[in-house]
Amino acid sequence: MEKEKPANNSPPHIASTSSPQNTSTDLISINATAQLPLKLTHLNYPSWRAQFNALLFGYDLMGFVDGSKSCPPSTIMNDGKPTPNPDFALWVRQDQLLLHAIIASTSENIMSFIASAKTSREAWQKLAHLYANKSRSRVMSLKDRLSSLSRGTKSVSEYLQLIKTTADELAIVDSPLDDIDLVIYTLNGLGPEFKEISAAMKAPENPITFEELYDKLIDYENFLKKEEMSHDATVLTANFTRRSNGQGHTAKKCYKLHPPSEPMVNFTSSNRLAAQD
Repeated sequence: MEKEKPANNSPPHIASTSSPQNTSTDLISINATAQLPLKLTHLNYPSWRAQFNALLFGYDLMGFVDGSKSCPPSTIMNDGKPTPNPDFALWVRQDQLLLHAIIASTSENIMSFIASAKTSREAWQKLAHLYANKSRSRVMSLKDRLSSLSRGTKSVSEYLQLIKTTADELAIVDSPLDDIDLVIYTLNGLGPEFKEISAAMKAPENPITFEELYDKLIDYENFLKKEEMSHDATVLTANFTRRSNGQGHTAKKCYKLHPPSEPMVNFTSSNRLAAQD
C-alpha cells in the first residue's frame, strides 16, 4: 500500500486507497501550517477551536472528534471466518492524520498536555477539558477577569480584543454575555479619557451592539490623537513665538531695569558737542 505523504499546499492531500470512484476511501491529510495558521496558546482557545471546527465541518471530519463516527471493528466475518476489516484500517489512518493536525497546530507548551492521546477525539477532549471547563468556578473566574480588565496604556483595539476573547471563553462554557453586559464591561474599563463617550453610550435611549461600539471607540481614539497633536503643535508655536519676541532681551540687558550710567550720558553729550565744534 502506498505510504501516505503530507500535503505541501493549502488544499488537503487526498490519497485514494482504492478506485478513484470510491470517494469513501479517500484519506485527507491537513496541512496545519497552511490551513491552521493560528497555533493554540493558553489565551486563544475560542479562536483556535473556531478555526479548526470550520475545517472539520468543511471536510466532513467532525465525527472523528465528537464521537459520532466511531471506530469500526478490527475484523469482520467473511464466509464464517474473521478477516481484517479494511474500514478499520482506513478509520485508524484518517484518525491519526487528524491527531497529527491537532498536535501540529498547538504551541510547544500545550503540546505536552495531549502528547499521550491515542486518538484525535482523546486529544480534542483533553483540550476541551483544559480550556472549556464548565464548572461554576471557571465562570466566576472569567467574569471576575472581565470586570477587572482596564485599557490602561493599551490601544483601544488591544483592549477590545481582550474583552472579546474573555467573552468568547464564557460562551464556550455555556455562560454567554448579551450585548448590554458586554458593552457595560467595556465602557467601565476605558478610563477617564473616554468618560464623555462612555456616558453617551450608557444612555438608555442609545442602545448599541458591541460591534457598533468597537467602531465608535476606534473613531474616538483617533479623534483624541488628533486633538493631542493639535494641542502639542499650538504649545510649540507659542513657545517659539515667545522666544522669538524676547530674543536677546534678558534681565541683564534690559535698559528699563538697568539704565545707562551718568558717565555714559556725559560721554555721549561731550562727543556730541565736540562734533558740533
